[in-house]
Amino acid sequence: MAKSTQLTRREFTLASAALAAASLARADEQLAATVLSELKDTATHAEGYIKDHLFDPDGLMYSYVDIRTGKPFAEEYVAPFKEHVRRATAWSVHHRADSDPVTYWSYEDTVAAAGFYIQALVLKHDVSGDESALQEAFRIWDRYRQVYYASQVHGIGCFLRPYGGFKGGFAGMNQWMEPLGTDQAGPLLCGQYALWKHADGEQKNELADIMVKTLSWYEQQGFRYLWYKSLVHGWRKGGHAGSYYLPAIAFAAKVTGDDKWRKLLQEKLPLAQGSGAELGGSGEGTFKWGSDLIMLADLLGPDFEQAFPRSLLADSYEQVLKHLATFTLPGLSAPAAGGARQRPTELGFYHLCGLAGVGHPGAAEKVLSVLSASKKVPEDFTVFLYEDHEKLPQERYTQLQARAIGRPLVLWYRNYWIVRKAMKPGNG
Repeated sequence: MAKSTQLTRREFTLASAALAAASLARADEQLAATVLSELKDTATHAEGYIKDHLFDPDGLMYSYVDIRTGKPFAEEYVAPFKEHVRRATAWSVHHRADSDPVTYWSYEDTVAAAGFYIQALVLKHDVSGDESALQEAFRIWDRYRQVYYASQVHGIGCFLRPYGGFKGGFAGMNQWMEPLGTDQAGPLLCGQYALWKHADGEQKNELADIMVKTLSWYEQQGFRYLWYKSLVHGWRKGGHAGSYYLPAIAFAAKVTGDDKWRKLLQEKLPLAQGSGAELGGSGEGTFKWGSDLIMLADLLGPDFEQAFPRSLLADSYEQVLKHLATFTLPGLSAPAAGGARQRPTELGFYHLCGLAGVGHPGAAEKVLSVLSASKKVPEDFTVFLYEDHEKLPQERYTQLQARAIGRPLVLWYRNYWIVRKAMKPGNG
């Protein structure tokens, strides 16, 4: 007797569910494609603004410029700004700006901004094949390479912040003599690593040498360093120091073959393990910038999943989503200090970009939804909403951060290319 070709009710239900799932998947892909297309225009404007306004005459990046002028802040505007006004916190590092506030706010985060932008340009090359983007990334690195060599008089491997740029032969840098914090060294490291993968010959060797010697400078001090000449920054579980140290140690182990670095990696990896919050999902964990997690995953290869099992990444992902759920005000913002509204910047969102970069399910789509909330360049790319700045107390630096454009825009641009690469066909 011939077998009936009629579907049973159960088979029909399963087939219908499969078709519905496939239809939803296609709809999600179409929606993602639409959002990416819309973001492309914003990315083009962002890149244009970065090139036109965020470089000083010698090719170093400004940390922040005034959104109203597209130039460094006028001294009469930035002079009153301090982060803290309570006596208990009178040591505030922003008091360091008093002697030269324009130099401070223009160059405080220059190295981090350059690291993010270099990585963005390399990602752009990797995704689109744009050779000019890669060439531009190497040109920018050449300026910071000069900063590194000028810093060597203060110790082999030392990397100072170039306050004031090249003016006066690094006179500003030598006056302040402030080494990179790990939150600055980490973004630079990831930018250097992106370049290293495309370099060859002597250029590749030099990049590796600078990266390993910079790490050695911290390691020789027990992974501790003076911050603003008074506070010692160390490495603890859950702290963002690992955002620099772990990928840097993994890189040193790879390129040198030295057992010291291999043993240090095994010894220090547990500082990044434990909970999703400690990993970075809370915004205060080990992996602060996203690119740190991506770089470490690339270096560890098959060992990454053993060190960071999917359950840990999933916990971290859920932590980020809980935090992002608090940003429900118009323009994807949440209440912050002094009556300002804050965007979901460093507080877990960049870690979400890292999860997208390592292929965690759903992360790339969530990144897209946050990126798409910012459309106007430069108005939508301040830490606190620009329209809030006039009503904020004069002595609080939140007002300045509502009018400052710089690193947040560069990070948005980098995050755009992270998600473009994560969603590129054939990229897993």
